[in-house]
Order: sequence, then C-alpha cells, then structure tokens
Amino acid sequence: MDKYRLVEEKFINAHGFIGDDKNVVTVRPNITEEGPSSCTLRVTQQAKPRSCITDAMTMLEQKKCVELKAMGKAINKAVTIAEILKRKLPLHQITTLSSCEIINIYEPLEEGLDTVVNQHYVSCLTITLSEDSSGIDVNDKGYQPPLSLEEIQGGDASAPILPDTTPKTGSSSYGSNI
Repeated sequence: MDKYRLVEEKFINAHGFIGDDKNVVTVRPNITEEGPSSCTLRVTQQAKPRSCITDAMTMLEQKKCVELKAMGKAINKAVTIAEILKRKLPLHQITTLSSCEIINIYEPLEEGLDTVVNQHYVSCLTITLSEDSSGIDVNDKGYQPPLSLEEIQGGDASAPILPDTTPKTGSSSYGSNI
C-alpha cells in the first residue's frame, strides 16, 4: 500500500468506543452524557490495567458506576479489569456485545491506479458496573449479580494502588560484579 494514501476513515456504530476527533457515523441518535454513560472508561490495547483499575475505582467512588468500553484486541483487557473490580467490590454487571464497521478509503499516489476501499468489522464490548441495582435492568440477558461476600477480596478496595516498581528494561542485576 505504499502507492496509496489514506484519505478518509469512517467508524459506523462506534459512538463512545473511539475518540471524538474521529469521523464517527452513528446509525442511532446520539446518546446524551447523562447517567451511566457519563462515567465511561475507554480501554485500549496500550492502556495499563493498573491505571484503568485506579481510574475505575475513582469513578465508582464518585459516581457509583463505571462503564468500560473496548474494541478488538482490547476486549480481553476490559474483561480482566472488570473481573478484578468485581473481586474488590460487590458490583452489579451488564455486558453488551456489538460490532462496528470501519471503512478506510485510499487514493492512489500514481496515475492509473483505482481508489481502494477497505471495509471490515470490529467487535465492541461494553461492561457496565454499578454498586447498586438502581438504574440497572436485572432482567437484561447480560446481567450478572454481585459475587458472594466469600469471593470478594476486601480490605484493599480503599487502598491506593501503588505504581509498578518492576524494572521496565531487559537488564537485570543478576551476575553483575558489585
């Protein structure tokens, strides 16, 4: 594709899953930023789980709910974060799966070549966690009740999550001459 350049990128049905600066086409009307959607946390492939957990815990303390949104390869990270949070606090959960369409349009840099349109679908996941069942539809097919108190690892829910102190490089002090 070195003879083409990307001229347009459309995300259809990706509202809330990507940044607002992207070209998002929504089939449904826009959702207002009230209720559970105002406490949305986007989980990306590059996001550190520890910082996502800290942010989610802060949202849960302030607004009593958090909505984790992830696309594609970041879905497994969002599920892991939700499971960690559910083991810290008794949380109600609603899980929703969807897909969004991504259309990339490329124009040729040389004459004689055709415009290329690349269209593909990406899975999207929304996990809504709430401390109470008000505002949560317990009859939803994606609803999961809170874990029992025996399964919750309490005690560290209010403790701050400390920064990771493990070395980030491949170097180690093993075998060094001190």
